[in-house]
Amino acid sequence: MRIGMGILATACAGFGLAAVVLLPALAAALAGPAGLPAPAAGFGSGLSLSMPGGFARISPILVALGLVLVAAGAWLGVRAFGGRRALRVSETWGCGRVIQTPRMEYTSTAFAEPLRRVFAELYRPTQDLSIDFHPESRYFVQSIEYRSEIVPWFERYLYAPLVARIRRWGIQARAIQSGSAHAYLTYLVIALVGLLALLLVRQM
Repeated sequence: MRIGMGILATACAGFGLAAVVLLPALAAALAGPAGLPAPAAGFGSGLSLSMPGGFARISPILVALGLVLVAAGAWLGVRAFGGRRALRVSETWGCGRVIQTPRMEYTSTAFAEPLRRVFAELYRPTQDLSIDFHPESRYFVQSIEYRSEIVPWFERYLYAPLVARIRRWGIQARAIQSGSAHAYLTYLVIALVGLLALLLVRQM
């Protein structure tokens, strides 16, 4: 598969770069049997293509050469003037704290909490705090569990029904996309007969 794609990509690049050579042959072939008028495009010095009337001129080879030179110049500029310092791995800035631990990391809840409070009437947040004390003394906390939930209005009443409906349409469309070549040929024949019938009705 990649070989075929590579062949097509190479052919496209070759036809684009060799347009000055290929266009005259294609124009002569079309102007003869097809009866089409020969294009009046001109070629200058074997590199540029001039459109009729002289309002435009392009040179695919020079354009490709310019792109190669720009890419090479950018690469050389980065190599020559880019940073040569070695990669240094260190801690991120932690608001003045010297040592960061995972317990100091922010979670998404810390950033979303102001929005939850502003849109509390819409999202209806619920909070549940469970505290387990040490069995020997209630003055010592053994574990704390905090759970917060919101009502996903958009997901529940907009996206979920839309996705479910599209999924049902897809399941129904499987009956048409059966994978049978005979069925597809039947669809083509039916479409052609319908188009012919429509043309006959319009002519009448």
